[in-house]
Amino acid sequence: MRDAALMERLRQKDQDALEQLTTRYRSYVCTVLSNMLSGFGGWADVEELCSDVFLALWQYAESVNAGKVKQWLGTVARNRAKSWLRSRKTLPMDLDEIDLPDDRPGLEEEAVREELAAAVRRAVDSLRPKDREIFLRYYFYLQTAEAIAAEMDLPPATVRSRLSRGREILRKKLEKEIRT
Repeated sequence: MRDAALMERLRQKDQDALEQLTTRYRSYVCTVLSNMLSGFGGWADVEELCSDVFLALWQYAESVNAGKVKQWLGTVARNRAKSWLRSRKTLPMDLDEIDLPDDRPGLEEEAVREELAAAVRRAVDSLRPKDREIFLRYYFYLQTAEAIAAEMDLPPATVRSRLSRGREILRKKLEKEIRT
């Protein structure tokens, strides 16, 4: 069922519609929240904030544009995460009181990891826009091939084929970049 039909049912306070939207967008909302919290909160915090986001969808269904449910959820998730982070902010420490170790193990590994992440970003950015969107939805937003297919009006087999082709393109680009 399309978002517009589910939103119409949600505006009539149909709990099943909320459940379907939650199932459809839960992984996306949790990913946005997790990325925003960046390790400052645990999974329980992400789950609680995710519930808050869908409660807001229930409460403000009348004001949500049926064609922009995902964008609305992402915006609310980011705002809830920012509020959560602000509410847990501690007083700034005096920099003279911080005891930094002289040699910090893992800096080299961290630099290599950042370099690899940048290479992956460049490789993903080089994909055609539609392939890049499919790739990001699947691997970053953790959507299923079926959900991507439904949202992008493509057959699921096409989505899986583009994912396979995208992985091959990325593998070749990364191998080439590592060799140089």
